[in-house]
Amino acid sequence: MAFFIKRLTVVGLGLIGGSLAQALREQDLVGEVIGVARRRRTLEKGLDMKVIDRGTVSAAEGVVGANLVLVSTPVCSIVPMVESFAPALAKGAVVTDAGSVKGSIVERCEALMPAHAHFVGSHPIAGREHSGIDASIPSLYHGSRTVLTPTPQTQPQAIEFVRLVWEAVGSKVEIMDPHYHDRVLAATSHLPHLMAYNIVNTLSDLEDDLRGEVFRFAASGFRDFTRIASSDPTMWRDICLENREAIVEMLNRFRVDLEQLTKRVQDGDADGLFGKFARAKGTRDRVLAENKSLRGES
Repeated sequence: MAFFIKRLTVVGLGLIGGSLAQALREQDLVGEVIGVARRRRTLEKGLDMKVIDRGTVSAAEGVVGANLVLVSTPVCSIVPMVESFAPALAKGAVVTDAGSVKGSIVERCEALMPAHAHFVGSHPIAGREHSGIDASIPSLYHGSRTVLTPTPQTQPQAIEFVRLVWEAVGSKVEIMDPHYHDRVLAATSHLPHLMAYNIVNTLSDLEDDLRGEVFRFAASGFRDFTRIASSDPTMWRDICLENREAIVEMLNRFRVDLEQLTKRVQDGDADGLFGKFARAKGTRDRVLAENKSLRGES
């Protein structure tokens, strides 16, 4: 099924939305791109980069006449943003988002849709070390995965349309229940980020002399493990607030495992320690062997 988007509106003009717009332009799959951002300098940058054709700070103004609207704002602002522009949506318009939390967001956004428009939850699992419109590239989604999170109320044609859009830019699309998605992401993304933040804070709270030596001797292991602690604190605060139930579940599971590890170290349990480490190594080696994207392959 071929498609063409006469007008795409990107609400939250940054890495995710900018990259999608560029990728669709590259394949002549979009006619006009409207950018919505809080700061006019972001819109000016989008125009200079030819990512967008027009820009506005008003989401309600920006979505007028759009066939597809992508909301790529921080997760805590997705629902208020959709509420602000929903009455202005055109007949047949499809709205999707790019948030990494889906359950409550999908439910609330679906309820906000007028009868003539449709919402489909999306989570493109792609990114770069830097964010913002400056970092957007048309190849961002090549070899990535995007999870769609429809509900029984989601229109099948809207799901198919959004699926085609993400596949067209090089992403492999999977369908998942919104709440199950949040448990999966709490384990694979949210928990590791919280661990990285916490280990840096633990070391920062050491006594002055010890802290200085710890950071002076920090090597590649510290750098690699804590790289994601350089992520945007506002974004991760919002993710924790929106996905707190699933995150707390995973933190509690991790706490139990950490207590078991602490006891084995304390008891000098050589066999127990070896067993834990060997199991982890085997699991990671197997996952990497089965998952090209984790090995950096497309």
